[in-house]
Parts: sequence; C-alpha cells; structure tokens
Amino acid sequence: MLLKALELQGFKSFPDKTTLEFGKGITAVIGPNGSGKSNISDAVRWVLGEQSSKSLRGSKMEDVIFGGTSLRKAMGFAEVTLRLDNTDRTLNNCDKDDVSVTRRYYRSGESEYQLNGETVRLRDIHELFMDTGLGRDGYSMVSQGRVADLISSRSPQRRDMLEEAAGISHFRYRRADATRRLEQAEENLVRLRDILTELEGRVGPLKTQSEKAQKFLVLAGEKKELEIGLWLKTIERSREGLRAQEDKISLAAADYEQAERELEQISAQIEELMSTGSGITVRIEELRTKAASDEEQATAVDGRIAVEHNNLAHNRETIERIKRDMEAATATEQHLEDQIDAAQKEIESIDAEIKGCQAQLLELLDSTGKLKEQESAITAERDSAEAQAKTINESLSAAKIEQSTARSSAQEIAARLGTVDEVIASRGGLLDALREQAEVSRRNLDACLENIESLSNSIDGYSMIVRSRSEKAEKMRRELDAATLDIHQKQARIRMLEDLEKNMEGYSGSVKAVMREAKRGTLRGIHGPVSQLITVDAKYAAAVETALGAAVQNIVTDDESAAKRAIAYLKESRAGRATFLPMTAIKPRPFREDGLDSCVGFIDMADRLLRCDDEYLPIIRNLLSHTAVADNIDSAIAISKRFGHRFKVVTLDGQVMNAGGSMTGGSRGQNAGILSRGNDIEQLKKTVAKLEKDLAERQQERYKELAGEVSAAQAEYDGVTAELQKVQEEKIRREGELRMIDDKIETAESALNDLEAEKRSSAERTAKLEEIQTQAQKKIDEFTSQLDSVNEKITEIESRRDELLSTREQNADKESSINLSILAFKKDIQAREEVIETLKRRRSSHEGHADELKSEIDSITEQMTATNELIEQLKGEAASLRAEAQQKKDEISSLAQKRSGVEGESTKLRAQERSVSDRRERLSGERARLEERRDSMQRELENAQNKLYDEYQLTRREAEELGIIIEDPQKAQRDLNDIKNKIRALGNVNVGAIEEYKEVSERYEFMKTQIDDVESSRAELLTLIGDLTGKMSERFREQFDRINTIFGQTFSELFGGGKAELILENPLDVLECAIEIKVQPPGKNVQNIDLLSGGEKGLAAIALLFSILKVTPAPFCFFDEVEAALDDVNVTRYAQYARRMTKNTQFILITHRRGTMEEADVLYGVTMQEDGVSKLLELKTAEMAKKLGLTQ
Repeated sequence: MLLKALELQGFKSFPDKTTLEFGKGITAVIGPNGSGKSNISDAVRWVLGEQSSKSLRGSKMEDVIFGGTSLRKAMGFAEVTLRLDNTDRTLNNCDKDDVSVTRRYYRSGESEYQLNGETVRLRDIHELFMDTGLGRDGYSMVSQGRVADLISSRSPQRRDMLEEAAGISHFRYRRADATRRLEQAEENLVRLRDILTELEGRVGPLKTQSEKAQKFLVLAGEKKELEIGLWLKTIERSREGLRAQEDKISLAAADYEQAERELEQISAQIEELMSTGSGITVRIEELRTKAASDEEQATAVDGRIAVEHNNLAHNRETIERIKRDMEAATATEQHLEDQIDAAQKEIESIDAEIKGCQAQLLELLDSTGKLKEQESAITAERDSAEAQAKTINESLSAAKIEQSTARSSAQEIAARLGTVDEVIASRGGLLDALREQAEVSRRNLDACLENIESLSNSIDGYSMIVRSRSEKAEKMRRELDAATLDIHQKQARIRMLEDLEKNMEGYSGSVKAVMREAKRGTLRGIHGPVSQLITVDAKYAAAVETALGAAVQNIVTDDESAAKRAIAYLKESRAGRATFLPMTAIKPRPFREDGLDSCVGFIDMADRLLRCDDEYLPIIRNLLSHTAVADNIDSAIAISKRFGHRFKVVTLDGQVMNAGGSMTGGSRGQNAGILSRGNDIEQLKKTVAKLEKDLAERQQERYKELAGEVSAAQAEYDGVTAELQKVQEEKIRREGELRMIDDKIETAESALNDLEAEKRSSAERTAKLEEIQTQAQKKIDEFTSQLDSVNEKITEIESRRDELLSTREQNADKESSINLSILAFKKDIQAREEVIETLKRRRSSHEGHADELKSEIDSITEQMTATNELIEQLKGEAASLRAEAQQKKDEISSLAQKRSGVEGESTKLRAQERSVSDRRERLSGERARLEERRDSMQRELENAQNKLYDEYQLTRREAEELGIIIEDPQKAQRDLNDIKNKIRALGNVNVGAIEEYKEVSERYEFMKTQIDDVESSRAELLTLIGDLTGKMSERFREQFDRINTIFGQTFSELFGGGKAELILENPLDVLECAIEIKVQPPGKNVQNIDLLSGGEKGLAAIALLFSILKVTPAPFCFFDEVEAALDDVNVTRYAQYARRMTKNTQFILITHRRGTMEEADVLYGVTMQEDGVSKLLELKTAEMAKKLGLTQ
C-alpha cells in the first residue's frame, strides 16, 4: 500500500485547499518553528480517527478548524483526505485499488467520515487500518515528544505499539468485544435469573388461581346460560301476559268508552230535554202574554160594547127625556140650570171613580213589573241551580270512580298479601332449618381449624428440622463443591506449573536451548539448572531465590568438558549465553562467623534452608553458604552492621543487604517464582491428595448421612403436610359448605326482608287506599247531599215560579176589569158632558126647540142604529179575541203537559245517567287494576331485559339468537341456585389469572430458554475468549521474540555496539504484564534506562521503531522530529537507516536536521508568509541534484 496524497482544507493553519503528493522513499517536511509542519502529521492522525483533542495539541476538537486571522475569516469546517494505493490489498476487506478516506468536522460539532465518498462510521475506519500499523495504537505516527515516551521505564504506549506490530489488535478488539458481550451476558444472566426466580414465585400461585378461574368461568358460563334462559322465559311469559292483559285492558277500555259514550248521549239528551223544557216554558210565557193581551183586548171590546149599550140606554133615556121635554116644552131656565149642575156633579163623581180605577191600575202594573223581575230572577236562579247540579253530578261521578279504583287496588293488594303471608310462613321454617345447619357447619369448621393449627405447629417443628438438616446438608454440599472446585483449581494449577516447568517458562533462551538439547541427548553431562535440583519450603523460597539471584538458572554439569560442549553449542547456534557449574570444579567455601544464632531475626544460613541430593551439596554451599536469612529488613540491617557487612543477608520477602553495605530491594524481578515452582507443584500435589482423601472418606460420608437425615425429616414433613392438606381441603369444603349455607340464609333473609318490606309497603298502600275510599265516600255523600239540596231548591224555584205565574194571571184579569170600568166611566163623563152641552144650548135658545128635539131624536135614533151595528161588530171582535185567547190557553195546557212529559223523561234519563255512571265507575276500577297488573308485568319484562344487558350486554334479540331453551324453569332455577352457591364457595376469583398465568408461564419458559441461550452464549464467549487469548499469547510471544531479537541487532547497529532487550515482567501473563526495556550502550553499564541521555533515549526509541518496522512493516510512517535530540552523526545514521527501510515503508519525516533533509527524495517547505496561514513549497532533491550534476 502506498500513500499517494494528503489533502487539507480549513485544517488548523491550512485554510486553503492544500495537497501534498507522496512517492516512494523519503519525503521530508521542513520549515521554521511555528510554520505549521506538525499540523500535517496532526492531519493524518486526525483523519485516521484520533478522538483526543489533547493528542492533536488542542483544548477542544473545534480547535482543528482554521480560526481566522486579521486578514482572513474563520473557516466553518475542517476537512482532510488521505488518498491511498491499495493494489496490494493491504487494507482489510477493501477490494479497490484506490482508496480515499475523508474526515470533515463542522463548528456546530457535527462530524462525518467517508470512505471512497460514502459515509461510514468511525468503527469502520478503525477496522480498515487495524493491524496495518496505521491503527489508533499504531507505530506509524510518532509525534513530537512521543519518542521519549517509548523508551521510558513505564510506557503503556510501548505495549500498544508491540501489540499492533504483533498483529493482535484485531484479536484484542474481538476479545474486548467478546469480553464486553460476556459481561453483558453475565449481567443478563443475573437479571434473567432474578426474573426467573420472581416468575417461579408467581407461576405456582397463578396456576392455582388460573385453575380456580377456569372452574369459575365454566360455572359462570353455565350460570350465564341458565340466567339468560330464565330471563328469556320471564320475558316470554311477561310478553304473553302483557298481550293478554292488553286485550283485557282493551275490552275494559272499550266498555269504559261505551259507558262514556252512553253518559255523553244521556247528558246530551238531558241537555236537549232541559233545552226543550226551557223552550216550552218560554213558549208558555209567550202564549200566556198573548192570551192575556187577547183577554185584555176582548175586555176592552166588552167595555166598548158596554159603553155603546150605555149610549143606547142613554140615548133611549135622552129620547124619553126629549119626548118629555117636548111634552113639557114649557120648562123653565132654572130647571135647565139644575140639570146642568146635576150633570156636572155626576161628571165629577165619575171622574173621581176614574182616578180611583187608574190608581188601582197603576198598582197592578207596578205589581206586574215586579212579578216579571221576580220571574227573571227565579229563571236565572233555576238555571244556576241546574248548572250546579250538573257540576255536582260530574264531581260525584269522579268520586265514585276514585272510590271504585281504590277498592279494586285494595282487593288486589289484599290478595297479594295473602300470598306473601303464605311465602313468609314457608320461608321462616326454611330459615330456621338453615340456621341449624349453619351452626352444625361452624362447629365442624372450628374442629377443622383446631386440627389445622395442631398440624401447622407440627409442620413448623418438622420444617425447622428439615430446614436445619437441609442447611447442614447444603452447607456440606457447598463444602464438597468448594473442595471439589478447589481440587480442580489446584489440579489445573499443577498442570499449568508442570507445563511451565516442562517448557521452562521464565528461563533464559540459552538455558532452554541447553536443556532442550540435553533432553534430546545431543549434550551429555547436563544435570540441569540449580532451581530444578533443589527443594525449598515455600516460606523460604523467596529468600533462597533472591540469594541465588541469576545463579538460579546456572546449569550444573558433570565436569568442565560438559560445560565446554554446551558453551560451544550456544555459540554456534547464537542461542545466547549461560553460566555452567561443573561439579568437579565447584567447591564449597568455608564460612566462619560466630554469634549469628544470637542475632535478633536470624533464621539460618541459606544453604541450610533447602534440600538437595548429596552430590549437589558442594555447589549449593558454594553458592549460598555466605548468605544469611533474616525475617525482615530491620533484622537484616542489624545483622549486616554487626558483622561489618562481610556477607550477604537476605530477608524472607526477598530484600538484600549486600556485602559491603549496599542494599537491593523492591518488587521481585524476572526470575521470580522459578525456584518456588517445583515446591508449588509438590505442595499442590500433596494438598490435592489430602483433599481428595478427606473428600472421599469424611465429607462424602457425612454428606450422605446428612442427606439421609434430610430425607427422613422430609418424609415426616411430607406426611404431616399431606395430612394438613387433607384437613385444609376439608376446611375448604367446610368453609364452602358454610358459605353456601350462609348465602342461602342471606338469600332467605333478604327474600323475607323483601317480603316484609312488601307487606309493610302493601299495608301502607292499603291504608292509603282505604283513606282514599273514605275520602271518596265523604265526597260522594257530600256531593249527593249537595245534589239533593240543589234538586229541592229547583223544586222550590219551580213552585215559586208557578205562584208568580198565577198571580200574574190574576193581575191581568184585574187590570182588564179596571180598564173596562175606566172606559165605562169615561163614556159616562162624555154622555154627561154632552147632556150639559145640550142643556146649555137649550137654555140659550128655546126657539125651534121642538124641531130641534125632534131632530135630536132622529139623530139619536140614527146613532142608536149605528151603535147597535157597532155593538154587533164589537161582539164579533170580542168573540174572536176570546176564541184566540182560549186557543192559546189550550196550547198552554198542551205545552204544560208536554213540559211535564219532558221533565219526566229528564228524571228517567238522570236515573239512567246514575246507573251508567256507576257502571263506568266499576269499569274504571277494573281498568285501573288491569293497568296496574300490566305495569307490574312490564316492570318484570324490563327488569329481565335490563339484567340481560347489564349482566351480559345482550339485547333480547341477541339473547334469543343464542338458542337457549329452558324446558323446566323450576329445575333451571334450582340448578342456577346451586351454581351460584358453587361460585360463592370458590371465594375470591381472579379471572385475569388465566391470561396472566398463560403470559407468566410463557414468559417463564421463554426466560428459561433465554437463560439456556445466554448460558450457551456465555460458554461460547468463554471458549472464544480462551481461543483468542491463546492465539494472542502465541502470536504476541512469537512476534515479541522476533522484535526483541531484531531490537538488539538494530540497537547495536545504530549505537555501534552495545546491547538492548525487551523483558516481560511476568512471562506467565504475556498479554497484560508490563514490558521493560533494558539497554546498554557500548562501554556503559546502565542499571536504569532513565539515566541515559536524551540523545541516547531518542536513538534507542528509534532503534525500537525500526525493529518493529522490520518485523511488521507499516505502509507509511510519519515521524515528527524524532531525531531532534540526536547529534549530527546519529542523525545521519538515522536517515541512512530509514533509507535502508524504504523498500517496505514510505517515510514522511518532519525535520529541522540537515542530515535528514539530505537523505530525502522530496522536500516540502512549509512557510507562513501570511500570519497564521501555512503555505507549501515542493522541491524534488533527486532532480535538483541531477540538474546540478551532483549525482554520481
């Protein structure tokens, strides 16, 4: 893979789009301080996914965006693109020749990555460059200051680079992902087990509740079917009863309406008769008035006739007088005066009579007017009385109807009360029997409860015994499991230590090589390293191992020849160096120091704290006889000072007081644990054997014994539990029986209470109805009395009216007689006045008196003739008027008879009206009773329909569509009561428990499956982690050894000699332990790398980088002033060494050093002609040298 180009825009000091093109070899980036050279390496680090703004030399990520200058505005984003040649398919899972990686960041905080123009995740970028050396922990990007960190004594970056170089990053990534998933699986497992435990606690009770709920649903279904059937039967019966009742009501209504019509007809007839009677009375009055008028006229005519007769008589007298006068013609004037005076007196007398008659006439007329007024008042009074009688009749009829209705309702209630009393009597006996049964059931239940309490106490005792024994057994089982696990762990530890011992882990490569060849038989006379030839107690292992130091890996041989052969082999195979101890040459050194035993803290000399074969004693004494062992550092210091620091003192924890007074201490070194490994194996084997023996002989027997005790106690507990369960079942049965009886009692009491309430209500209603009847009877009596009074009043009015009519007729007769008298008197006056006139004329003149008298006689005779004719005419008129008056009187008699007939008919009709009214009242009562019965049936029907809807949300039609038929309602009702009692016996029912149990059980099974899956995944993850760890360890150890070897070579080449090596602090944990670096420049013996100079550190770090690149070349490297601390000679070496490695790696070197620039193929100059803005200048040195003729 080759880095072709780097494009920057808006990144730090590069606001303009800037492109750097790279070829093979070395490209150097140069420029003054602050010009922006390092921003180029930051850009590459950033585009590869760097997330730490601190690593990019900023305080926040926004700092990578060009911030503007006095002449330029700040940019809104930063963008960097890497263009790569991937024809060799170095990049993971990328099958394209040209690859572009872009990162863009906006000031708003939004960020995006693109791979070949397509948006991808940061994770995709990391996976793309993983194990190429370009990853986030890669060694291809070395910035300022980081080079010193690589060589520091404790550098975490060193391990990251080595792992990247070893190609295990993707393994570590997969292992980290698997570990994360394992942790999640463990968390899920804990959570799922908690949930499963909770579900286990719920599923049992829910199952019981579900079974009870299913029984309830079956009973509820049967109850529903019976209730719907009974309600439908009630509805059907009520509907049929309503239809029959409606028919009866219709008939009663028809009869009632017929009576109403009859009453209306009778009332109309009565009204008509009353109207007819009134008309007849008016007609009679008219006829009477006319007859009276005719009588008056006839009387008047009679008066005229009488006047004419008087005139005739007067004329006759006058004639007689005239004749006398004629005879006595000689009468004197005095005689005439006397006659005139006499006539005048007669006139005055007659006039007085007339005035008397007129006064009488006025009195009669006044009396007649008063009679007419009285008659009008009487007529109005009669009409009012008749109207009052009609109103009273109507009120009377209403009161009779009310009385009849109340009487019918009272009779209905009385009949119902009889039935209620019978039911109350029968229910009372049933209730007494039920109460006796309840008392017996309670006594049985109390006995069950006492038995349950006794058994519960027994169970508590057995439970404590079972629990105690179970706890002991469980404790013993846990101890067995723990012991078994401990044995397995120790056996695994033994196998691991034996493998380590077999593979000689922790030993140097040279020791391993010699022992490997010795086992093959190639090298003879090899006994082994000192550590394998001695045995040390664990408490002294650290002290002895520290005392031996590097000698613990010294190899014991038969003689010098064997040692010589081994050295020759190591030299030939370049397998390193080793120290050999020929048994023929090594002799013990005598040690003579008195007083050690009395020193505080002194334990013994080191050679006496171990065991070995006698043939090795001289070697052991040679190595350890001058080393004392103390219990702690203070004791060691005291011993060393006391004896003048003449020998070494070692503490039990491995601290050292060297001969001469120097001290060595701290954590244990590389070889720690080698010596104790064999002891550990032996001790572990003994411990395992002891544990296995103890497990087999004592613990298992004890566990079996405890298990038997638990089983026996459990059996007793189960027996008592079974008995308790039976008693509890009996208790449940007794409770159900008691509840059933209590329910029956409650139902019976409720029914009795309802009946008593109905009885009280009926009594109240009966009292009210009786009150209504009493009040109605009072009204009837009152209205009857009023009606009788009004009828008597009407009779009395009629009598008074008849008397008035008789008085009026008498007055009319008197008036007619007086009028005739007045008329006769007026005629007499007129005759007297004529006589007077005649006498006056006679007196005036007596001449021709005879002739005048004769003429007067003739005239009077003519008048008398005319008067006779007039009399005859008047008699005819009077006869005619009297005939008409008689005719009117006859008509009046006829009308009076007719009125009497009308009044008789009216009386009959009133009697008929009372009869029909009574019948209507009876019909009204019957109708009210029928309607009340109908309303009761309607309420029963509506109650049944409402129950259907309220209980089951069914209409009548929907219920009928269910096709439920009840053949025997009484049996169905008994069955329904039994089902209700069974439902009550179930107690509280959780219907939702069915679905809840189904859901919980399904969830329980699902959780069990999930736990199995998670445990399976956990096992797979553990296997995967183990496999990955094994592969990583193997791969890392292999690559680490290669890099370590090459590091020593590269270091020697760069330094012109010297030694360097990488050391794993714990070879047993190659993936986690720290990696130390040990270097020794030529001519120096450096114990601590921090004592090196800055240049030496930098060159050592460069040697390590080049070593890594030799083993695992990176496609390209960015080194930012890594040679800054080197002198010119070493800079040249560094640049030349980089040139040697350009075959596999492309170098981009940011530098100030001339030697580096001279070795570069291309130079990029970074300038900052404009403040805050970096610009590039490209210079191809090879072409320039060619043009200048500098090439050879």
